[in-house]
Amino acid sequence: SSDLPRAPAAATRAARALWAGTRMLCGSASFFFISFVFAFFYLKSLDLNRGWRLGKHVNPSIGLGVAVVVVLIISAVLMWMASRRPAASLGLAGGALILALAAVVFQCISYANLGFGPGNGAYASVYIGWTATYTIFVLFCAYWIETQAASIWRLRRGDVDRPVAAGVPTPEPALAEAGIRACSFFWTFYVGIGVITFVILYLLK
Repeated sequence: SSDLPRAPAAATRAARALWAGTRMLCGSASFFFISFVFAFFYLKSLDLNRGWRLGKHVNPSIGLGVAVVVVLIISAVLMWMASRRPAASLGLAGGALILALAAVVFQCISYANLGFGPGNGAYASVYIGWTATYTIFVLFCAYWIETQAASIWRLRRGDVDRPVAAGVPTPEPALAEAGIRACSFFWTFYVGIGVITFVILYLLK
């Protein structure tokens, strides 16, 4: 935990809790999505009654899949830069947020043009279940990014000199820094899961 910012005792404890909680959240996400990895390879290896992919139309657009992965990676890079460059953190976090939402939009466009449903074989079921769950979680991550950007904005606006602004406690600068680092760490990890998702669902199908 040497990378944690120095701060008063209460803020330091909160920062350490963020550091530990983020790693635990990464572990939880790993255990959750490993179930889809198992389902993919297990059902593909069995291929009972040749029901892995029912029809040649069970073929999601790889172009849209690439678009989702690319914007997610750029979003993670911007968030990482925001956690390392305090002077530009607000703009970088805002860009990361926009790109995260763009990934959701691209995935929804992909759903609108799929041409198959979960009943078209085991692959179709795994694909829709996996990507839908991943996309929903992206929205929660986008909300987390937004809260970090809002905290930075409030600090930049000068509310740090007031204990309470508009009825909302003002975050301490060190704690806000710890928060954006924790958010960046998990977002980078989660985008890594997205890259693995793309490789499995689009390249190994």
